[in-house]
Amino acid sequence: MNYEDHRDIVYKLNPHVVVKYLKDAQWNELPTKRKNVKIFQRETSNDFEQINVPLDKNFLDYKRVMYDVICKIASLEGKSVQQQMLSFLNPNADILKIRLYRKDIEFGDITFDNAIKLYENAKKLLAATASDVINPRKTHSGRPDDSVQKFLSQCRFGQTEIGSYVVPVVCPFIDYSGTEGYQQLSIFTAEDKCANSLTRKVTNTVMANIATIKEKVNNGNYASLVEGEDSISSNFYEALNSLNPNLEDATLEFTAEWSPIVKKNRGPIRSIDISHDYYEPLQGVISAIKSSTVNKTKIIGGVKALTAHPTLDAREFGEIVVAYIGINGKLKTVRAKLNKEDYSCAVQAHQYGKTIQLTGDLKGTSRATMENASLNIIEPF
Repeated sequence: MNYEDHRDIVYKLNPHVVVKYLKDAQWNELPTKRKNVKIFQRETSNDFEQINVPLDKNFLDYKRVMYDVICKIASLEGKSVQQQMLSFLNPNADILKIRLYRKDIEFGDITFDNAIKLYENAKKLLAATASDVINPRKTHSGRPDDSVQKFLSQCRFGQTEIGSYVVPVVCPFIDYSGTEGYQQLSIFTAEDKCANSLTRKVTNTVMANIATIKEKVNNGNYASLVEGEDSISSNFYEALNSLNPNLEDATLEFTAEWSPIVKKNRGPIRSIDISHDYYEPLQGVISAIKSSTVNKTKIIGGVKALTAHPTLDAREFGEIVVAYIGINGKLKTVRAKLNKEDYSCAVQAHQYGKTIQLTGDLKGTSRATMENASLNIIEPF
């Protein structure tokens, strides 16, 4: 992206976003009689810095002045102009950057096969993380929950950067709760709501998961990755390993570019890398997690009955009865206790008559129950 490209892009920026950013960064707004210009000043160690933000895009020098504003902010923040521009173009989004270092991509290009693999598995990594945040379990099977699909549908890939190969994944702020559903948040939504949104939880969790994995592999603590309570699914490990760290000269770097206007609840880890040396240990973890679930029983059927606490706030779990066809061709039922998130999926499946898969430890025959059960809806809505 060259200078002229930057100057053209400033027209796409919302000047009120820049104003809000400066206010949140504790710049002092100075009084002025000009209605279409905001003047900000901040004291530095040696001098005063002043920024004049034009609000009217019809000004003849709007492109030049706004470009100078972005350049100045980028310089003060220690960022490139391109990074600062991308940040202001997506103010109500976190940006997760996945950088692939290899000798054969020094000039920013990459083979078709490796590019497709990188983009596909970046999406899988976000899907696995969103699934882990919404409904923690060791393995997610079947079609991703509708809530995860909706989150992914709002994310998009940004423009790559020169130097190695960078995939910026733009994740707009989305609020999600099982009772109220989805809500697209804006730059003027209360900061606390954005800071505690599904999006911020996902971006923070991606970085935290990779840090946890790297630390435990370094310490040789593989058992805790398989059996621990970190809520990292095998799906996350598979997506991470498939991003390319198995090639000898490959290194993946993950960087979180948090929204410039949502400063709360930013995770402590902004950048972390993982090399090909972690490929084999992670393959071992994936195999161990999968082998622990091989002997679990899988039942495909329909939700016949639902039982849970009538008050939603007090509902921590629910019980369901699933009807299915046994191996002898006879209709059978099994009762299972589900966590709050899986029970919510069961309610949806029952409401719309969708087929589900119940996975767990089957006990008994005549009055069968399933312990440690998890549920997936396997029919699309």
